[in-house]
Amino acid sequence: MMQFININAVTEKGLNKKVNAFLEENPYIEIIKFDYAIGTSGYGVGILYQDKVKM
Repeated sequence: MMQFININAVTEKGLNKKVNAFLEENPYIEIIKFDYAIGTSGYGVGILYQDKVKM
């Protein structure tokens, strides 16, 4: 089953910390799509993933 998570932060450094924490907490996922966006109020990442353990 595919799942989606959207992660936002004010700074790029903050976004990197949040994305790294998510990936460390979920080591058994397969990333299907990864979209990065920069806006006027911050940075964002959308990750579409699938859990490889539950397949």
